[in-house]
Amino acid sequence: MKWETIEYTKPNGVAPVIEYLQSLSPKHETKVLRSIQLLEEFGPEIGMPHVRHLNDGIYELRTSFSSNIFRTLFFHWHENKLVLTHGFTKKTQKTPAREIRRAEMYRRDYLERKGDKE
Repeated sequence: MKWETIEYTKPNGVAPVIEYLQSLSPKHETKVLRSIQLLEEFGPEIGMPHVRHLNDGIYELRTSFSSNIFRTLFFHWHENKLVLTHGFTKKTQKTPAREIRRAEMYRRDYLERKGDKE
């Protein structure tokens, strides 16, 4: 099964994951986009070292490039749809709780606005 990634968009039209990708250098952006392609091909079941379940249906897509560690958070919506909430460059071993809370907030907003409609 092929998976589809969707960018979460705030009510004001801003897509945090797109903003994040555009903030990266071209090399780093390409590497993260390649990870997203893997996610679309294999889905969240690809597992470690690419995908890790964080909390309550929130996952992180893990991308490493030399000493840089990039994370793209997402959740599963409907059959084959994965919603990319936002990304960040990781500076510590543990994923910061604020980043998980942010993904949960974006998911709540997305589901309130989209619900079960595709």
